[in-house]
Parts: sequence; C-alpha cells; structure tokens
Amino acid sequence: MKILNSQKQGNVIFLELEQPFDVLTHTLDSAFKKIVKDVRIPGFRQGKITRSMYEKYFGKEPIIREGVMEAVNAAYTEAVQLLDLHVIDFPRNIKIGEFKENEALQFSCEVDVLPEAKLGTYKGLDITVAKDQVSDDSVNDQLERLRDSYAPYETTDRAAQSDDVIRASLTAIIDGEPYAPWTRDGAGIRIGMGNFGSEFDSQLLGASAGDTKTFSTTLPDDFSNKDTAGKLVEFTVTVQEVREKRLPELTDEFAAKVSPQSTVEALRSETRQRLESQATEKYENDLQNAIINAIIDGTEIEVQPILVNREIDQLVAEFESNVRRIGYTLDQYLAATQGSLEQLRDTYAEAATRRVKADIILAEIAKTESIDVTDDQLVAEIKSWQSPELTTDKQIEKYLKKIDRSRLKYNLRRQRTVEFLIANTTITH
Repeated sequence: MKILNSQKQGNVIFLELEQPFDVLTHTLDSAFKKIVKDVRIPGFRQGKITRSMYEKYFGKEPIIREGVMEAVNAAYTEAVQLLDLHVIDFPRNIKIGEFKENEALQFSCEVDVLPEAKLGTYKGLDITVAKDQVSDDSVNDQLERLRDSYAPYETTDRAAQSDDVIRASLTAIIDGEPYAPWTRDGAGIRIGMGNFGSEFDSQLLGASAGDTKTFSTTLPDDFSNKDTAGKLVEFTVTVQEVREKRLPELTDEFAAKVSPQSTVEALRSETRQRLESQATEKYENDLQNAIINAIIDGTEIEVQPILVNREIDQLVAEFESNVRRIGYTLDQYLAATQGSLEQLRDTYAEAATRRVKADIILAEIAKTESIDVTDDQLVAEIKSWQSPELTTDKQIEKYLKKIDRSRLKYNLRRQRTVEFLIANTTITH
C-alpha cells in the first residue's frame, strides 16, 4: 500500500491510496475462495469448481468486484494505522479507480477524525468547591425519614387529615358517563399525593368514616392521564375507613429491626458515617466536574454531531436502564410524563456535548503530560480491587483475555489524568 496523498481540512482527512497489483492478486484469489463456496454447477460438487470454470460460467466481474473491495479495505485499514488516525465514522466519498490487469489500483476517500483540542490553561487553576458538613440535625433528619418509611397506617376515629390514607367507595362521571377505571369499591387514597389533583384532596380533608361527598373538580391540563387531562369530573366518595400514619419509636428494638445495628447509638453512628461518605463522594465529584468544566471553557474545540449523538445514545440507554429497575419501560415513562424520545434526547444534548469534549481534552492532556498505563500498572490496578477471583497472576491474565484491555487502560489513564489535574489545582473550600 502506498499513500499518494493525505490532506487535512478541519476534522476531515482526504486520503488518496494505491494498492499494488501483487496485493490485488492475493485479494482476487481470496475473493474467489469466498464466492465459490456457494456456487453450484451441474456435474461438480458445491464449492469444488476451478476458477477458470467459474469465469466461464459467470465471468470475472464478481471476483474483481469482491477482490477490489477487499484490497481497498486492506489499504484503508493500513493507512489509518500508519497515519495514527482517530477515525470516528465510516469513510465517505469513496472513489475507486478502474481495475486493470497488472496495474496498481488507486482510490480516494474522506474520513472524519476526532477534533483537535487547542488546550488553554489546565494547571494552576483556582477552584472553589464547597463540602457539605454532616451535622447532628442532618443525622436526626435521616433517622426521622427512616422512622417514616417504616411507619404503619392504623385505623383512627378522627376526621381525615393530610397524609392520611382513606379507604373509600369511588364513583367518577365524565361527560355524563361513568368512568370505569376510577369507579371501584375499597379504593385506597392518600390525601396530599394529588393522584386526582390537589382540589380533589382538599375536598376529602375533614371527612370521617361513613361520610359521603359529591363534588366536581377540573383535572389539571398536565394530568398524567391524557384522556382525562383538563376535564371536569364529578366524584362521589363514600369514606369507609380513615387510617393515620403511626411513627414507631426510635428504640434499640427498632434499630435492630431496620438495620444490622443493635442499638440506637450504633444506628446513629452508622448513619453519620454513611452521610459523611456521601458528602465526600459528592465533594470529589463536584471538584472533578468543576476542574474539567473550567478546562473545557478555556479550550478551543468543536465536536462533530455524530460524536454528540453517540453520547446521547449512551445517556438515553443509561436512563432507560434506570427506569427498568423501577419496573417501567421507557415508552411507559414517556407516556406518563407526556414526553417524547426526541424531547428526552434534547435534554441530554448539552451534557453529551460536554462529556465528549471532556473525553477528548483529557486524552490530549494525558498525551501532553505523558500519562500512560503499562501492563504492569494495569495488573496492579486489578489486584487493588481485592476481588477473590482476581488474586493470582494467572487469574488476572485469564480475565484480561476476556475483556477489552484497551478500554480498561483508557479508563485508568483518564482517572490518573484527573488525579494529576486535581494535584495541580489550588482548591478553596
């Protein structure tokens, strides 16, 4: 393969390449061996005919077409490696010269590559990041939330208040007709949740068991049920039972029931440690993001839409995975929020753009500062995970053969680059 021309304009490389005829000879032979496998000719077993016989029946064109494409792909791949091009998409505007016996084949194409980052200041930055302090009040708030989450609802004789749950016989009429989905006996309604709007909840405040209330309310325009949003609904609610939340006492018995701890003090200590760990993690993330954002704002870089769209694809996939964890599909979520996939993608556009820029910039800083990861460092990193299945060199070697080693190195190099930036930043709390 010979590179006849290589010109860069912006983020596009124009390549003009030449493949010698001796390479074409091999690719034509390879092409014939692939094609002939599926060929049937009377008197011959499938795939067992000679090339001359094949050309007699079908001509040379199928072999030439397949062989030329194989030669073009091989030359393109070699050129990308030789020129160390960071290609982001398939080549385009491919122009292949005429095939001629005993002559080299020439072709040209354009290929999009990663944009260059003209780095600004990335060392000696002054960054201010606050770290949340864990107070006694914040620990008490967490314990109160824990009590609330384990609080049972018990029947009460008093009138209904906010946050109570009532069991009731419910009838709904829309446009003069009963609305079956909302007409049922023994319906559970938590006052204050706004399942039918805040006006509905307010009508039930003060109701007691045995009371019947008939009232009309207009549902909000953004109501989750599109069929009834903005419509006037006549409700008849017969209260069968009022249940109030009873907070359990914060005792050693409660602590043992809801946690591995046997005393309230141990539970309080565990809660404080967890909050402090969360505060530290948040601080580290905020610091990293602040540094990277400052560097992005000071760097000249323009990323192509294809890179942003791929990152949006990843963000949407992550969001869909989170939605599935709570028992919904993405379509169900979009229907409930009256949104669309296009709107969801739009909300991720800015974040995706900054993530793409961050990856490119961090890679450029790693290159500039000679931050790399050797195989020995990679093994040491894996050992630091302290995984029972990855303790010996043989286990780690087997593991590395199964995974994308280059991706693991990339992530570790990125992590070390961030650590380098933090070490070279003046931080004010």
